[in-house]
Amino acid sequence: MLALLSLILLLGAYFIANALTQTSSDLVNTREQRNMKALLQAKAALIAYAASTEGWQNYKGQTTNQPGGLPCPDRDNPPDGIANPAGCSAAVNRVGRLPWSTIGSDDLRDASGEPLWYAVSSNYYKNVGVNDVNSDTQGLLTVTGTAPASNVVAIVFAPGPAIQDSTTPGTTQNRSGANATRIASYLESVTQTGNDYTFSSNALPSDTFNDRVVTITQADLMTAVEPAVAARIERDIKPYLQTYYSQWNAYPFPAKFANPNPGTTGPSSTRLQSAYAGDPSQTTGLLPLTASLAYPWTSGSGAVGLISGTATVSAGTCNTVSSSGDTPSTGSGWQCTFTISPAVTVTSRPSRFGGGTRFTATATIANPTILLQGGVSNVGISFAVLPSASTVGNKILPSSSPTPSTIGALTSSGAGTVKYQATYSSLNCSGSATATGFVPSVPGCSTTYSLRVTVPDVTLSTITSTADAAAGWFIANEWFRQTYYAVAPKCLPGGGGNCSAALNPCIFQCLTVKNMPSYYASPNNNKFAILVLAGRVLPGANGTTRPSSNLTDYFEGENSTPADFIFEHRAGTPTSINDRVVVVAP
Repeated sequence: MLALLSLILLLGAYFIANALTQTSSDLVNTREQRNMKALLQAKAALIAYAASTEGWQNYKGQTTNQPGGLPCPDRDNPPDGIANPAGCSAAVNRVGRLPWSTIGSDDLRDASGEPLWYAVSSNYYKNVGVNDVNSDTQGLLTVTGTAPASNVVAIVFAPGPAIQDSTTPGTTQNRSGANATRIASYLESVTQTGNDYTFSSNALPSDTFNDRVVTITQADLMTAVEPAVAARIERDIKPYLQTYYSQWNAYPFPAKFANPNPGTTGPSSTRLQSAYAGDPSQTTGLLPLTASLAYPWTSGSGAVGLISGTATVSAGTCNTVSSSGDTPSTGSGWQCTFTISPAVTVTSRPSRFGGGTRFTATATIANPTILLQGGVSNVGISFAVLPSASTVGNKILPSSSPTPSTIGALTSSGAGTVKYQATYSSLNCSGSATATGFVPSVPGCSTTYSLRVTVPDVTLSTITSTADAAAGWFIANEWFRQTYYAVAPKCLPGGGGNCSAALNPCIFQCLTVKNMPSYYASPNNNKFAILVLAGRVLPGANGTTRPSSNLTDYFEGENSTPADFIFEHRAGTPTSINDRVVVVAP
């Protein structure tokens, strides 16, 4: 009996001890699960915020001109979930509480009830004009320990309960009063490295380190941001190319693809935007987004002619002018002065009184259509914009309202011709005179009328400006350095017009795009022009050194061999190809 009782007691003690151990283990697991759930929710919300450029962000009055940009932390005491409105240029201000309200998430807490903390890389916080956030921007945060990570753009922390203060041994982290924003009161093993930080990680929390960490790497972020950027290129950049084609009947020459930062490595660039001028020798390359060109009228060029209607037009003279008083035109432009003479019809009949002959003369200018042509430089190597016909100044015929239009044409060198065409109202005058042996003038009508037309200058498209409402984000964040541009030869200046996929494909009349998204119309081999967004570097798929002049450091598959005019949209595993094609036309 005593032995049996002893055995029962021993078994009971064992089961109780085992139950207590399991309860403690279950508690640790539960806390870890709660922490990880909150951290992953915060990570997803931050990535969605960086990739989202519309909707609720606009509703909340936030700027959406920096896809991939992340908010500053919440450094308020007490925290309100709103990113620091003053920015976070100082390193200490880039570590704080998660700005949950700014990113549109819940007020996420860790298993101990503490608000989550958050750190952002110095080159990834939203700051247009200072930070260039694109596929080549590397994260500058680092994590060491059991889960090391580099190229980190942001980190989310579950700080856990207060433990030993690593900066003051023997004391507990003080989280009251002014210490509410003190980094060391919440996070352990934080080391400032230059203008950024190195953090640490461990497998399980301990008495000296209990931070739970989730990182957002550049790969994590850009996997979501690049599709959004491609969509914005289609919405915001593609229309500028379509407008250019509608005005000049061609697409501008591409700029040469070259190393954006010759002789150096790293994310910064020294190839200025002014170097992005089109080259007549190129059919593929980069967008000609130079903002440094003017469009002077070719000296002495210009012609005036009558292409329909009843009248006689003088050759006229055309010159550049610095200003004009001809409403509605203002500013500099190109001015042509000429005369138009009516067609005079004379009839005669005997005079009833006093003998002689009475002549009746009718002066007629019947709906004359005037065509002016003038040469202009640099049009084919940049984004040039024709002046609107409504801005042309006309000193016109009496009681005449022209119906105008402007069109452009380009040569194989990129030079342009601006054509202004206007149809004027008819003018009829008649009168009579008694005379013998000569043709009388027409009383009340001039035999000639003087006309002066002032065409404003060709101007630079706003696509090149960081201030442009549609394209500003593309220029300011230098996405144009990762956007390839290809044009069918027939659709370039001097190419003669639309390409034809029906011709022998060996002639490379049109571009072909494989794996096209379903929303593009078939076939895939009739494309005039395309844009290809190169995603981030894919180790093993393309090169690992950027910037460079090597296409294989940016593009994969068919896109790395553009000479055959065959391209491909990303399909399949994003670790092997991440290029995204935007078809400009058709």
